[in-house]
Amino acid sequence: MKPIHSRAKIFEPAPSWVSILFAALALALLVGCTRIATPQGWSAGSVGDDAIYIGTMEGDVLALDKSNGDTLWRRALPAPEDSDRAIYGRPAVTKDAVLVGGYDGRLYAYGKGGDLLWQEPFPGRIVGGPTVHEGLVLVGTGDVSSSSGAAGTLRAIDLETNDEVWKHDARGPIWSSPVVDDGVAYVGSLDHSLYAVDVSDGSEKWRYVSGGAIVSGAVVHGGLVIFGGFDSRLYALDVDTGDPVWVFNGSSRWYWSTPLVQDGVVYAPSLDGNLYAIDARSGDLKWVFATEGQIIGSPTFVNDLIAVPVADGNDSKVALVETNGSEQQACRIGSDIRTSLAVSDDLIYFGATDHTIRALRIKPNGNPDEEWVYVTDADDPYPPDWAKAC
Repeated sequence: MKPIHSRAKIFEPAPSWVSILFAALALALLVGCTRIATPQGWSAGSVGDDAIYIGTMEGDVLALDKSNGDTLWRRALPAPEDSDRAIYGRPAVTKDAVLVGGYDGRLYAYGKGGDLLWQEPFPGRIVGGPTVHEGLVLVGTGDVSSSSGAAGTLRAIDLETNDEVWKHDARGPIWSSPVVDDGVAYVGSLDHSLYAVDVSDGSEKWRYVSGGAIVSGAVVHGGLVIFGGFDSRLYALDVDTGDPVWVFNGSSRWYWSTPLVQDGVVYAPSLDGNLYAIDARSGDLKWVFATEGQIIGSPTFVNDLIAVPVADGNDSKVALVETNGSEQQACRIGSDIRTSLAVSDDLIYFGATDHTIRALRIKPNGNPDEEWVYVTDADDPYPPDWAKAC
């Protein structure tokens, strides 16, 4: 299977409501909702100090002891409307605060003890998570309406004062989380573009137009910025010029989550259920790990294995894959996993659509063991009769 190599931009369609509708329908399909107005988020977790911070499907911010799952605090987002109370992006954790992007378009800052420090409303929605860089919080916003055609904006907010320092307008909504490398923020948009923006002043360094909406986060590695699109292609661009170095077209469906890169290999999770291992320098395919479901969230490394979240209804699982593409073990969860995985030492954390937050310990021999489970919609979040998944 050969990647497409090109030094020219693919094409540059005029931004339109069609791309927004396409992405909105994709979001509705993934959440299993008939209306975007009644969302249920799938926040990934972030580890800070001894806690895991994560959003629940009920629209709460939850802080749990990362070792045993004990509740440290839980706060419902004070969204103006209950129907807007959802968290999709991963929280950002600093020394003193936890930053959360709400689907209601508000950026929330909580103290480590759970106190709401401040909240800042923006036009549109926040779907991607915020990113903290040198005293700034970067967050993308944009509408989800199929008819408004509203543009999106990348905003830089002062972490201490919550004042807007600068904003950079895109031609379509921004649903991805920005990544910062060497003073440049990279973020994708539903307008098919990946933007490279100077973090110091918000000026545009370059813009690359791909063949589809971009909701995947980007990763920077070896002078390349790598991301996937709704055109089922994985792109590697030169970080300085934005020119394509290689484009991999082996997937049959979209890329929703951020690729994982280690030791010169890109591990790209696709909604077609495959994890593609691609040489980061050449774009050549090394191997494919096939599942029967979808890979919506990003994998992670733990104990020299790749932990892959697989959404497949009752057959959903966390698969543990060796770096040669062979599956070693799996923990079957029985409910869709749409979140990206968080990791701390030999523990991985994630949420599932049965309203649980789970921690799996990956033993040195590769065997998974469910360490603890927190049930977010139960009177007792620690049911005494809970049966371990693995």
